[in-house]
Amino acid sequence: MGMPLLSFIVLSYNYEDYIGTTIRSILEQTVQDFEIVVVDDASQDSSREVIRGFGDPRIRLLVNERNMGGAWSYNRAVQAAQGEWLINLDADDWIAPQKSERQLAAASADPGLDIIGSHVAFVDAKGAPHPRAAELETLTNRPSHVLNQVDTWIGVNPLCRSSTMVRRSAHLRIGLDDPGMVRAPDYELWTRALREGCRFGLVPERLTFYRLQARGVTHGDPLGTMLEMTYAMLRNLVPLAEARALHPSVERILSWAARHPQLAELRPVEAYRLLGMLVTSPPLGDFASFRASLADGAGDPALARAGRRCLLLARDQELSNTYVERLLRDQKAFIEARDFWHGQALAW
Repeated sequence: MGMPLLSFIVLSYNYEDYIGTTIRSILEQTVQDFEIVVVDDASQDSSREVIRGFGDPRIRLLVNERNMGGAWSYNRAVQAAQGEWLINLDADDWIAPQKSERQLAAASADPGLDIIGSHVAFVDAKGAPHPRAAELETLTNRPSHVLNQVDTWIGVNPLCRSSTMVRRSAHLRIGLDDPGMVRAPDYELWTRALREGCRFGLVPERLTFYRLQARGVTHGDPLGTMLEMTYAMLRNLVPLAEARALHPSVERILSWAARHPQLAELRPVEAYRLLGMLVTSPPLGDFASFRASLADGAGDPALARAGRRCLLLARDQELSNTYVERLLRDQKAFIEARDFWHGQALAW
């Protein structure tokens, strides 16, 4: 048996209630030249029994010995996959029968495409249309060409991973997910692909059914999501915008970070260093090194100084004032604590 045309990548962790629907939607594709690579991230429920119950030899189940997280599991699946195209599908989503056929047609019409998504239908935990579906679809269901523009990606992830088909050779060229990321590894991967010259396409049909539920990780930690997206923009969008002389785009990236409400949740030195890194673009190997640099209060003082100056340029006075008020509160608390312990020392 030769290599399959398509490799479906399914990541699963305690999704016994949903993964049957996910796999069934793959098996019902109008294109049948595929394998399904499922990575189970040490589930504690009966997910694996559901998967094995299909009895289809095209399903390859890889089980992590312990919970490793989505990015690590995704990398394992990519390395195991053998198809020409890698099709992502989370274990709680499903796809229309003609999705693969439509995306392959798009690839045939434009052989230069490396990543092809589709429009998305948003559903709730029970699979019914989500109350905010119309609002959410304005983000993902857009014209294809905008995905190849830097500004489309500033502070926003317009591409649903479960909708994507990625050329395997392109994926191996740009690299795998950053295993240190939890909230936005796909956003970092897509912006890295843009930086490396990959071309995006989009089939304008609702072929992916994306389930929004309480277990979703992207929105569970707003600060973590903001930090991961900032790192991705620093690593990928800023150098790309500068290489294309898109100076207004660099300004928009700086403004997005300086005005972000989650900035006030960082310690002042961390906030300053974050903005300073966006201004100076220090070399960073991965997200973990980015976080370490943020926490390094004893590091290069020029970084924090650049960040403070950047903050002063934020034009949204309401959000700027919110952050300034936070800094003043922190300063007041510090002074009060200093005076208290000074008084205690004198008393002793």
